[in-house]
Amino acid sequence: MTFAAVTLLGITLGQPLGADYHAMNSRNIRIPIEYKKDRQSIRQVILYVARNGENTWYQEAAVTPDKDDFVYLAKDDGIYWFKMVIEDIRGNREPTDLTRDPPDLKVLIDATPPIVRVTNAKRQGDEITIEWAVDEKFPNDAETKVHFRATDNTRGYWQEVKLPENSRHGVRFRSGTNEPITVKIAVTDVAGNRTEITREFVAAGAPTATAAANSSASQEKDKGPLTPISGLGGQSGTAPLPPPNWEPISPSPPPSAAPVVPPAPVTPAAPTGAPPMLPLAPQPPTSIQPSQQAAQPLPTPAPSAASYPPSSPQPLPTIDPQATSTLTRPIHNPQTTETGTWASPTVEVVRAQVINYPRFDIGFDLEQRGPSGISRVDLWVTRDDGRTWRKWSQHDGQGGVVRVVLDVRENLQQLEGSYGFRLVPVSGAGLSEREPVAGDAPELKVILDVTPPHIDLYPPEPDPQAPDTLILKWKATDRNFGENPITLEWSESPQGPWKPVVAAASEPVVQTSAAASPTALRLPNTGHYAWRIPAGVPARVYLKASARDAAGNVKEIVTRQPVLVDLTKPRARINGIVAPAGTVPEFHR
Repeated sequence: MTFAAVTLLGITLGQPLGADYHAMNSRNIRIPIEYKKDRQSIRQVILYVARNGENTWYQEAAVTPDKDDFVYLAKDDGIYWFKMVIEDIRGNREPTDLTRDPPDLKVLIDATPPIVRVTNAKRQGDEITIEWAVDEKFPNDAETKVHFRATDNTRGYWQEVKLPENSRHGVRFRSGTNEPITVKIAVTDVAGNRTEITREFVAAGAPTATAAANSSASQEKDKGPLTPISGLGGQSGTAPLPPPNWEPISPSPPPSAAPVVPPAPVTPAAPTGAPPMLPLAPQPPTSIQPSQQAAQPLPTPAPSAASYPPSSPQPLPTIDPQATSTLTRPIHNPQTTETGTWASPTVEVVRAQVINYPRFDIGFDLEQRGPSGISRVDLWVTRDDGRTWRKWSQHDGQGGVVRVVLDVRENLQQLEGSYGFRLVPVSGAGLSEREPVAGDAPELKVILDVTPPHIDLYPPEPDPQAPDTLILKWKATDRNFGENPITLEWSESPQGPWKPVVAAASEPVVQTSAAASPTALRLPNTGHYAWRIPAGVPARVYLKASARDAAGNVKEIVTRQPVLVDLTKPRARINGIVAPAGTVPEFHR
């Protein structure tokens, strides 16, 4: 199967990227099929695609032999390799190993116009100095053009400024007039996308105030003050400028003036000839591909905070009895010598599992495999429930286990949040199912939460309805609270032993030892609990409150000073006169 005999129609190719790459500015491609065998002997024709110069092939489409072409929609810009495989009625495929033969077609798809910004502009008499920056991976500097004309003559002729060969990002020229002029800069990339911007210069001697306006290429207006170029003489004509010192227009480094060469192919060059593509209607640029997009955090859910107590009382001074939270310390896996936060070797495959460890193993089963076996397993991750996907890591897949490492350096700033996972095994012949695309649901979803809850204790208050009952108050917040996350305990000492405010079996009683103390019952996060003080509790005790989230993170606080829990105000009632001992009271009638 080959593309070489089919011609390319209806498209203007940009600058070729080497002998076997072709650039195009449409993401919708029609790829004709050339049949060299009798169609009656063919069951189907399969289209495989490899991305960004990697010799890993994903099946993207399959058609019956009555079809004459494939229609392929590229989801984003980049380098694409294409290959067709014929499967006959007996199930035999040709070719059998896609990694050995060169691709049938190599294409650079770039549907995004260049971004251009004027970084420096000044005028001295009729001499104009202007510099600009271009944000484009594959620029075609040879097609950069600069023109000017009188500002007040919108129908006037645009005069071209000849650019020096060694400078395509700045020029100085004489306009031959002191009147206001408009300079137009046009930049083109190798795929033929074109962007134009204009800069207006006021008349010579007028107050320095320039205005920028963009053409129909939807370019943003220039902003900020203009910095004159230093060290330039007053020579006439065009002259090369030193490299401009512009401000970057994005977090990425300023692009190089030279075209970026795509990755060198792994296999020999493809057959020569015109590439067999017919683009459909051009598509508007889409977002950055998931593999280049930073994992974004999901919207933070509202904390499950109790409405009680009111905002007026101040929390009690407390201390953290643990120098480091038990669940934020590294959990060492006995099966590995690496340091870090590790969980048990395997993770139960359940949806929306909340965890507090960024490293774990995912087990998997291979449902089918061919004679070539498995060369590797690719792990794909989504942070937005399948709207975008990113290739995270590669694994040998031995033992049916893939190790997941989420706390990599580039992910630390947005470590917590939702993660969805899919595995794509690759055969020894380089074949695999297609990579996940927008809309594919994850096979496993976890929520990583390594932050303990926050909890405050408030001064207790007596229950006006029950003299022997005390209202304990708290406020606890967390993103991922489960059911009954609160535990309340008391002790005569800040080091314990701790006794539950409410026990798991029955009402708590005063215990003589920690060993005999019943298990504390977890309470819902209502913000208050009516504690019926048992007999024998001292007038002042230390209180401890614990909050546990669904991931297992625990926060404990202990009151810094003992808290008065005997809030009963004594009350007396006169019942009569008591005579002194040994006397008999006289009663007067």
